[in-house]
Formats: sequence, C-alpha cells, structure tokens
Amino acid sequence: MIGSVSSSRLDPNRRRHGCGHRPTTRALRAILLGAVVPIMILDGPGANAVPARVPDTLAIAGKGSGDRPRSGEHPVAEHSVAESRVVEARVAGDPLTVQILTFGPGSHPFTRFGHNAIRIVDRGAGTDIVYNFGTFTFDSPRLILDFLKGRLRYWLSRSSMPATVRAYRRENRTIEAQELNLSSAEKRELHARLEVNARPENREYRYDYFADNCSTRVRDVLDAVLRGRLRASAVGQGSMSLRAHALRMASADLPLYTALLIVLGPRTDRPIDEWAEAFLPEMLQRTLRGALLGDDVAAGGHLVKAEQVLVAAARPPAPREPPNRLPAFLGVGIAVGLVLYLLGRAGARSSPPRFLFGWLVACAGLVLGGIGCFLVGAWALTPHAVVYRNENVLLFAPFAIALTVLGLGTAIGRPGATRKAFQLAAAALGLAVAACALKLFPWSRQDNSGLILMMLPLWAGIAAGTRALVHKHAGEQVGKPVG
Repeated sequence: MIGSVSSSRLDPNRRRHGCGHRPTTRALRAILLGAVVPIMILDGPGANAVPARVPDTLAIAGKGSGDRPRSGEHPVAEHSVAESRVVEARVAGDPLTVQILTFGPGSHPFTRFGHNAIRIVDRGAGTDIVYNFGTFTFDSPRLILDFLKGRLRYWLSRSSMPATVRAYRRENRTIEAQELNLSSAEKRELHARLEVNARPENREYRYDYFADNCSTRVRDVLDAVLRGRLRASAVGQGSMSLRAHALRMASADLPLYTALLIVLGPRTDRPIDEWAEAFLPEMLQRTLRGALLGDDVAAGGHLVKAEQVLVAAARPPAPREPPNRLPAFLGVGIAVGLVLYLLGRAGARSSPPRFLFGWLVACAGLVLGGIGCFLVGAWALTPHAVVYRNENVLLFAPFAIALTVLGLGTAIGRPGATRKAFQLAAAALGLAVAACALKLFPWSRQDNSGLILMMLPLWAGIAAGTRALVHKHAGEQVGKPVG
C-alpha cells in the first residue's frame, strides 16, 4: 500500500486555501511564509539519500491543486468529449483505462514546478476519477510550525475529471494525458491500491519535495504495480542536478529563483539518475514515455500507448536549461558596491551622504545578516537536509546582523560605531573570499558562483566606505587640540 498511515482524520470541510482568515491574519501569514517558502518549495531529502530515491514540490511543492472532496461527495461521471475523451481499451471487455495526467507550471510559486495525478476511467461503473497526491491545507494555523518540524502533511484526494479540468483551465495550465499500457490485472491492482490509499486513515503522508511528493508517489505506486520494472528502466544518468532543475523551473520568477539559489545546499548539486529526476512531473512524464518494460506488457514493450493534450495553456513551456545569470549577479554586486563606496567617501566630507550610507549599511546588515542567521538556524534546528552545510553562510555572514545597529551609529557620526562597522564588514568580506577559495578544492560542489560574484564587490564596497569614514574620524582625533 502506498502512503503513510495517519491516526488522525482530516476535517473534510477544511480548505486548501486560506480564504477564511481576516486580512491582518493573512498579512502576518504572508510575512512568515515569505521567510520559509523557498524551503517549503524545496524541502530536501531527509532519510532518503540522493540519488537512490529522490521529491512533493518544491514542489515546488505545494504544487498540487486538486480539489479535496467534501464529506459525502462522490466523483461524477458526466464530462464533455473534448475534456475527457479516452482511448478505447486494448483488451476486449476491460472496463478500465489508466492515464497519467501531467499539469504544466502555473504562476504561483507553489505551482511553478508543475503537478501530476492518476486518472482512472471505469466504463463499467461509469466513473472518471483523478487521484491527486498533492493536496494540502494552506490555512492551517500550524502550517509553518509543522513545516519547521518536518511534519508538513499532504494527502491523496479524489476528484472528478471535469472539476480537475476546470480548475487547471482557470489557472491557464496545460494538461497532458499519457495512457498506460497495463494489463487488466495491473489496472485492477492499481485501482485497488489507490482506493485503499485514499481512505481517511491512510491518505496522509509526510511531504518531502525531493523524496516524497505528488510525482514520486505516482512513480512509486506504478513501480509497485509493475513489480520494480519501472525503476529498472530509469537507471540512466540524469540530465542535470536537483538544483539545476529547480532553478530552471523557477527562472521566470526572479525572487523565487534567487531565494532557491541561496537556500539550497550542496546536497542538491550531486549527480542524480533518471529515477531521482522524476521528482518533477515533467521528468516523470519523460521517464514514462521512454520506459520499455518487456513483452509481458499488454500490447508490447512500451509503457505509454498513447498521449494527448487535453488543455493547451497560453504560456511558454519551462526552459530546458537554467538561465546563465552570472553577468547579472556580477553587475548588481559591482553597482551596489560602487554606490556604497562612493557614499562612504562622500560621507567623509558631508553629513547627508554619511547619513544615507549609514542607513543603507543598516538595511544591508538586516537583510544579509538575517539571511545568514536563517541559514544557520535551518541547518542547526530543522530536519531539512536541503540546506545543510550551505556554503552561502560564508557569503551572508550571520554576525552582519549587528550592522543593523552599527549602521545607524555610522549615520549619526559615532566614531566607535563606524569603526566596529568597518571591522564587521571587513570580516564579512574575508568570509566571502574564503567562499571563493573553497572552489579550488574538489569537495566543494555547491553551485553558488553567481552569489559569490555578487557578494564579493558588495562587501568590498561596504568595507571601503566605512574605512573612509574611519580615516575621517581618525583625522579629526589627530587634529583635535589637547587640554
């Protein structure tokens, strides 16, 4: 049986989206989620090692958007020919047709990585059911706490095909169907497994973006029915790392892209195989398309018999490779660093630029030091292995949070605060240089070159600007009359 057994029953009326909260509560939740969403979307493999078995997204992923059935609700059978036409069964008298539905990316961060589900049409019973492993509740008051403790729960839901099509069409997301070439016995077993797994006492599971998500659950239940033959067909080298896949899927959302680049640790840069790549729905789709399982499959060696596009979205597909943004990161770092340096120099001669420089240093300390503290806390205090041993801690020095106060002291012309701000900035620059030097050693696998190119000139600008102010204060002390 696929899925973890939960001793608690979910409230069947609990909704996936937090529409019932007051505006203030929703705003607070948004702020809190902003700090942890990158890891919620990319919650790395815990007990499962990469690449032996790897994600649901990130997706990422709260990427599922299946409807949770209300109490007493049953799948409906009516549907339009355009939305739910299926290929006739290959075996005479076989009432079941099995399709894997692959949903394209959406606009929300939780939907950037796509989604998938299993559709079973039973002509004998007159049902057309979509089994969705990506269902979760967004309005739980324990959402963030459960996530931080590694207890984020997803569940398997059942919905009608027409409702599923309507939901994804509203979100302007593509739906593609792959009809599977299974024997009658395999279809019946798959159907039975899903029905048992969908029971309230069985449907919950502990979500993990890379090791246990909507896509890996689909993959694993198919492999169980096929007695390991799907796993055996997906042993080739993966096309890219987990980080590269995550970044290419998030490339259209620059804040999300940058956040993922920062929070992902070296574990996501390891080589993976095709089986591990199936954490992404579109990669599982590709794996199924290429699966050759032998002559004992119903109509030959190919697992997928037919494919069709049910809904075509008016949006471009995800890129095949992550974008090269090294020049952009370097340009941002040089520009910001140069501005800070020039403001520091000007502040040695005039109060307004010094005041602006101090405030910018305080803001930089709050943001950059805050990111460093978050990375250290996530490494030390949470079970999210995706952020462990993150070399970006060297680029976002946690102690830089003190610049939040020292920058304000610099703004109002306090010599002691300015001197300490320079010392902290110089130390942060030294750590950034160390992060760069790590690339000379073979054990440093983390792909953070873009962040290094950005943070080196930025810290250099802060250090040079505060140094100019320190020299100015030192000159005033030398010229000050004694007595």
